Amino acid sequence: MYVKLSATLCSMALLSGLLASATPAEAATTPSKIKSVKAVAGPGVGQVTISWNQDGRNTSAYKIETGLTTFSKTSSSLPDSGRNAKIFTVDDSRRSVTLSAAQMASAGAGVESGNHLYFRLSAVNGSATRAYPYLQATLPKPAAPRSSGTAIRIGSFNVRTARATSDARSWLKRAPDVAREIRDRNPGIVAVQELGPGRADGRAGTTNGGARQTTSLTSALKNVGAGRYHLVRSTPYVKAGTPHGTQGARILYDVNRYSLLSNCSDKTGGSSYSSSCSVELPRLSGDSRSVQRSAAYAQFRDRSTGKRVWVASVHLDERHSSNAATERSLNALRGRQMATVNNKIRSLNSSGAQVVIAGDINSWQNSRGGYAPHDYLVSQGYYDTAAAQTRVNAQFSTINHFDNTLQPGAQGYGVRLDVVMVKGARGARRFENVADRVDSSRPSDHNLVITDLVL
Repeated sequence: MYVKLSATLCSMALLSGLLASATPAEAATTPSKIKSVKAVAGPGVGQVTISWNQDGRNTSAYKIETGLTTFSKTSSSLPDSGRNAKIFTVDDSRRSVTLSAAQMASAGAGVESGNHLYFRLSAVNGSATRAYPYLQATLPKPAAPRSSGTAIRIGSFNVRTARATSDARSWLKRAPDVAREIRDRNPGIVAVQELGPGRADGRAGTTNGGARQTTSLTSALKNVGAGRYHLVRSTPYVKAGTPHGTQGARILYDVNRYSLLSNCSDKTGGSSYSSSCSVELPRLSGDSRSVQRSAAYAQFRDRSTGKRVWVASVHLDERHSSNAATERSLNALRGRQMATVNNKIRSLNSSGAQVVIAGDINSWQNSRGGYAPHDYLVSQGYYDTAAAQTRVNAQFSTINHFDNTLQPGAQGYGVRLDVVMVKGARGARRFENVADRVDSSRPSDHNLVITDLVL
């Protein structure tokens, strides 16, 4: 317990040592230093407990400021407040507090979101505050998946287009590594991006007499002993000569474990193209069809249990801008693109089967432009499987840029451009961002991400 000091007492020799580094006014008003702060998940699902060490002097309350993006009151490179900023006030007698699941959700880090919560603790005394100097981040306790049901391992893998011919290692050199990584992690279904129907050697022109990038992957899988993996579609989604952007959103599945229920023809008549099992995504007004994107979808049945599931592979608009207004517009576009995919599957899903949407959403939580595609899916009842009971390599970004060494995120969480989100199931057993810390020959500029679900 402490007592506020009068101006007369402050002049006493007894206190001179205590006041050597502060003026009398500062000693009377500024809270004492917070020595440590830590956060742990729980005790309940969706909850976080934050505790701290401070002696309580000159402190009338504590303030926990939160945000979904990094923030700072002192750094000119960061905004004062994070996106969806909240402030939680705690009585001065407390040295720990549990944020409820409802409070975490109001701050934007509900358990379904998979979002981590940035926070900073301050001691308050009237208008004076003293913050713990470090911004921290924490996740709530994840939901447990159902104890029984159909287990499924689903992945997402942006494998890097064959058209990137200036890369140090071409697609044809990397394809065996991509195949081995899929084989070794043994997912049942993989949402694949940048696996286009054009030439595997990346050159322009027809594929007559040569392999497509799509079929070169299945050939590579066969060569490494994983010929059980087939593609839902391997040919273009549009007729030859039609202006179109990436057609690389594809779905790969293990035919020994799953049967394809959707009618996904590779041909239209005698021509090797089809729009089957694909959906065109919105563009900005004024955009040409050269930036048009397509997503892929299909329904599968587990051969052992009969369980049905819809899966979509998405690769949302990749453009970004340093102009805040433009970036917000592009972020909103990605949100509309995700809504288009969800609405398409909803129109087909008359039986109410579970749905998995996975892919490269070109959006991430700490983006100042927003997180629209992810937020949209959470609002529609999807669970981000990164909020799993076990998380592997979550400190690294899912995009690696072919860097030899990966660096962990500043607050312990890497950027997740690549997601696996499920509707109709809550919780996940395990989520892995498949990457070695050091690797001079990465299969792609993105990591494979996989999750273990129970449907």
